[in-house]
Amino acid sequence: MFRRSLPRLLHDDHLTTMSLLDRIDAVVLARRTPPAVDDAEFAAVARRIETTFADEVERHFGFEEDALFPFLTERGEADIGMVLSEEHAIIREAGADIAGALAAYRATPDAATWTAVRRLCGEMAERMANHIQKEEMALLPLIDEWLDDGSDSDLVARLLA
Repeated sequence: MFRRSLPRLLHDDHLTTMSLLDRIDAVVLARRTPPAVDDAEFAAVARRIETTFADEVERHFGFEEDALFPFLTERGEADIGMVLSEEHAIIREAGADIAGALAAYRATPDAATWTAVRRLCGEMAERMANHIQKEEMALLPLIDEWLDDGSDSDLVARLLA
């Protein structure tokens, strides 16, 4: 699909995140009634949400903002980085809100805290899916076009560092 390594790696990150969104849909959004806090399936998805936002999403967004968007800006393509950076800020905030809602649910597993978890997960999943679609349709093809062997290797090294 892509000629260069960097867009393939970013695409793989997107697939991993979409897999999480599918799990959120099945385990959180499909449930109207609160699960037991110790429900193994829910607990696994909750941990995955928290680690994904704390680690994977932050690494991905940070790389794009610190390395990829400046690379594109140097080539006259600043607009896409600005739009995606704004979305990153909104998604980061949503991740923090979900972490807080999950903590509240663990402390008080009732209908009100469950409703907050479901609402925030639904909003975040929609934002994340739309963001990934923009990156897949606009960003990844653009960088696949702009990268040469040297810049691809340099940016891959920064992503994996």
